[in-house]
Amino acid sequence: MISNRGPCTVKTSVHAVLALLLWLVAFASPPTLAQEAIPPRLQIGINLLPAVIAANKGLTNMPADGVVSIYIVYLANDHLAEQLRRSIGRIGLIKKRKLDTRTISIDKLLALDIKPMSTVFIAEPMEGRLDKLIEFSHTRRVLLFSPFKGDVGKGVATGFQVTDRVRPLVNLVSLQQSKIQLKAFFLRIAVKHE
Repeated sequence: MISNRGPCTVKTSVHAVLALLLWLVAFASPPTLAQEAIPPRLQIGINLLPAVIAANKGLTNMPADGVVSIYIVYLANDHLAEQLRRSIGRIGLIKKRKLDTRTISIDKLLALDIKPMSTVFIAEPMEGRLDKLIEFSHTRRVLLFSPFKGDVGKGVATGFQVTDRVRPLVNLVSLQQSKIQLKAFFLRIAVKHE
């Protein structure tokens, strides 16, 4: 019997399998002597980040030669942020658009007037600064992603949940406050925090 579930189901399955494969590849390659191993939750976050950015509906309104800005924000560990920047830089393109990936301290980020459609990846726990970062993402219409457990519940727009598998985790209220819309296929596979 042929299922009449439509192209969305196939697309969803492909994206889920792709995210899982990226995650597995990351653990299959050992770190070089020039870099330390990136902690597992951060590596999972890096692997999931392209799918989260690609799910942003605003990306389709960006010119084909547009650049996707990704800021890796840190509190104190600029070395780790730089490792993450290099790792994200290996992604190359997202939806045929080049990436501009930068590391930045939270204080410098909060002072910037960055354009909407940018993404902020949290590189380390923000220890009392998370509320300011969430407020910043809402007012600047920036997609905020955290690999740290509990941050999405506190108001970060996106992250992930690990159970028997890795699934994207989204905070619907925070997405709405940031005026960010994610594609329906992504929201179907994501765990939603309301």
